[in-house]
Amino acid sequence: MDKYIWIFPVLFIFHDMEEIIWLPGFIRKNREDIIKRYPIAQKLLSVYRKEMTTEAFALAVYEELIILMGVCALVELTKAQWAMGIWYGGLIGFTVHLVIHIFQSIAIRRYIPSLATSILTLPPSVLLLVHTKWSMGTPAMIGVVIGIAGVAANHKLAHKIMNIHEDRK
Repeated sequence: MDKYIWIFPVLFIFHDMEEIIWLPGFIRKNREDIIKRYPIAQKLLSVYRKEMTTEAFALAVYEELIILMGVCALVELTKAQWAMGIWYGGLIGFTVHLVIHIFQSIAIRRYIPSLATSILTLPPSVLLLVHTKWSMGTPAMIGVVIGIAGVAANHKLAHKIMNIHEDRK
């Protein structure tokens, strides 16, 4: 398990670099067209401000990376089942995130920033899930639930951080 823990942050930053570089401009240029074609997208895109900057998005990704690095360090230092469960739950959340990007691109029938790295990082993410599974005792299962919930909650927090940053400009 130890030799695989730090692969997760590498996959995360590889994927998110594509988003940092291209997503803010893509949203600014394509928001109205996507909402017009797919009205349900208005709610999904409402978390991104029209004037979202690369700087604000990078700040949100940085916050997520700091938490991920902390979880990896926690697993490395404690070797605790609950900590490994949190890490595993985070990896599940990340892997689902990659699949969502692939389906988003299929749904709007065009390339979206994050598609290339979603396709490239999905196989190693799945392999990482397979190679790091362990006997799931109660502490690990609780950790997995916390990890998955943490990814979802932190995703919302990251968007709030972006908006707070934009408000200060």
